[in-house]
Amino acid sequence: MVSSEPEKLEALREEVRAFLRENLPQKWGTPAYEPLEAGSEEQIALSKSFTKKLYDAGYTAFGIPAAYGGIERPPQEIAVIREELRRQGTPFPFVGLGRLVVDTLLQWGTEEQKKRFIPPILRGEVYWIEGFSEPNAGSDLAGVQTTAVRDGDEWIINGQKCWTSGWDYGEWGFFLCRTDVNAPRHRNLSFFLFDCSTPGFSRRPLRQMTGEAHAQYGELFFDDMRVPHENMIGEEGRGWYVAMTTLIAERGGGQVSAASGETGGMGLGLFGARTIGGVDSLIELAKKTKHYGQTAWDDSSFRGRIAQIAIENEAMRAYGMRLGKMIMSGSASGNEASMAKLTWTEQGKRRGDMVCEIIGAYSQLMRGDSRAVDGGDLVYGMLMTRGTTIFMGTSEICRNILAERILGLPRQ
Repeated sequence: MVSSEPEKLEALREEVRAFLRENLPQKWGTPAYEPLEAGSEEQIALSKSFTKKLYDAGYTAFGIPAAYGGIERPPQEIAVIREELRRQGTPFPFVGLGRLVVDTLLQWGTEEQKKRFIPPILRGEVYWIEGFSEPNAGSDLAGVQTTAVRDGDEWIINGQKCWTSGWDYGEWGFFLCRTDVNAPRHRNLSFFLFDCSTPGFSRRPLRQMTGEAHAQYGELFFDDMRVPHENMIGEEGRGWYVAMTTLIAERGGGQVSAASGETGGMGLGLFGARTIGGVDSLIELAKKTKHYGQTAWDDSSFRGRIAQIAIENEAMRAYGMRLGKMIMSGSASGNEASMAKLTWTEQGKRRGDMVCEIIGAYSQLMRGDSRAVDGGDLVYGMLMTRGTTIFMGTSEICRNILAERILGLPRQ
């Protein structure tokens, strides 16, 4: 039995490779591959389709109970699958912010809610959006003003949310609302799930520093929108504590992402536009970019900085796996996730800056300019990294959490 195990794992490895050859887009992993526009109907459809194929093949949704759609495999098989997916640069399963819903429901949801909402997320069938930040309540999440007033078996929602990722193609959403205007702070909020096709719900884009007003972030509006009471997660007035579970998952990368072998990051979905990429793409860029008669890769300072990013990536991967286990065991306090969020977003900003240093004066050229490097995607990615240091809790807030609650430093 033991002697056949290596052969069994090698057969699985070949199976995964054959699956990827058959199902990844043509020219995937080569410079000739042309990614679809992020957020386009074609990109979303392809992303959902590929995620469903991953799920049906048994290559994702690990660590989630089978009763809620999770896939159970021996650890050795999971390791082989993850290794082959990473080797091919296979994009994330299309769960988006649904991964946060999974973590939240596993801790706070009823059996009916878990069985209803989790399986479609794991199969990539439904895209979720988040309604936390408001015009006057971003970092101070407890100060949200969107209200929910009960009317029989429904709640009537009025208010506004902003800086919502994937605002335009979200099919379901979750949000935090004030359900008791007289209750003490942190005990006056409730957590709901809502269907984006509900009357009274509308949305519109927000313009970003990239110059776009349709891509990633938008505003949500609720005008007498009705949500069934059965869509409340946790108890009335305890939404703050439910939301903290969601933020643990968000800042740490999410249990679904960790269970799938990926941690950190919040892409728009699979097969979207290239931005900055990982270490391999940095090395490739440095080797093909000339600086005063030599390549950027010939410059030891660039090589050292790229090596530092590679080291940090390994550290973040290991920490992400540890955090994923903490989340699944219920031992995460919420403070640990701030370390993951702070690390990957600050690194992303430094990586974006280095990319612009490598391409030099071409970093002044945006998308739409025929002379822009890689069609302007690299500069676009650098600009987007600025936003990542703000969402999910600003870098300053994450540093305060780590200083006070992990290191035990006094408040200033």
